Amino acid sequence: MYKLIIGNVRVTVDDDSIKREQAAAYAKQAISAAGQQGKLLSHVGLSAGPDGIEVATTEKAGCRMIRKSVKQSMLDGILDAAQEKMYPSGTFSQKDSWFDSQTGQEWHGAEVDDARTEVLAKLEEWIKSASSTN
Repeated sequence: MYKLIIGNVRVTVDDDSIKREQAAAYAKQAISAAGQQGKLLSHVGLSAGPDGIEVATTEKAGCRMIRKSVKQSMLDGILDAAQEKMYPSGTFSQKDSWFDSQTGQEWHGAEVDDARTEVLAKLEEWIKSASSTN
């Protein structure tokens, strides 16, 4: 008996006669098949049976509504990138200034804070409307 991890799926191989490459191929195939059905697996069990390798899968527990679509993941990535750009987490970044690298212009103070707040609010509003059209 041995165990593998493929992505974030645990794979248990009950029979040592199953080679690792073969086990990995069967597990990947099971993961892929589950993904095509919209399922996420937490565990794949492989054992030697009378008709070859037997595959037993366990679906990841939890509410399916928590899972994201590709579109929602992209929209969340856009929002995260915008928030990092607007409010950089770097130690040496100036939080109250904005520099436009295309024109060389620079702004400071409340004008920057007001513009950041407005732009992020509009972006969040747009993302909310775009994600509701799934």
